[in-house]
Amino acid sequence: MAAPAGLLARAALALFPEKPEKALMWVLVIILAPVALLALFFAGPIVIWERVPIASPEQVIIYVNAAKVVSESTKSPCDPGVTVDWQPLLAIDAVRLNQDFSKANPGRAEDLARMFIEKAGTCQVCDGGDPPT
Repeated sequence: MAAPAGLLARAALALFPEKPEKALMWVLVIILAPVALLALFFAGPIVIWERVPIASPEQVIIYVNAAKVVSESTKSPCDPGVTVDWQPLLAIDAVRLNQDFSKANPGRAEDLARMFIEKAGTCQVCDGGDPPT
């Protein structure tokens, strides 16, 4: 009867690959995988805190309303107007205000939204008839 330690040693050696390069690779993977997982676990929230705009719902509504007001102001009977998206407004002010949305106000948001539109041409007012060509 073989000794249990000898049997365990044979089983452990059978699990290792025949080439030492592969064994070294597996050892590195076993060591580096948990290190990488821990780095992501700690680095992820830090990156989100620094890069993702964190504004309260009330503060976000300021930008949604500003985009809506400016979009509505570009509409005419001859043209459907320009749609201003609120998300770039929020992202730009996140950078300009250093994530401190307590400084945000509707006037500032509307001024920023107006920077997204450009007057290009004129429109004649249509009074119930066909739009002018």
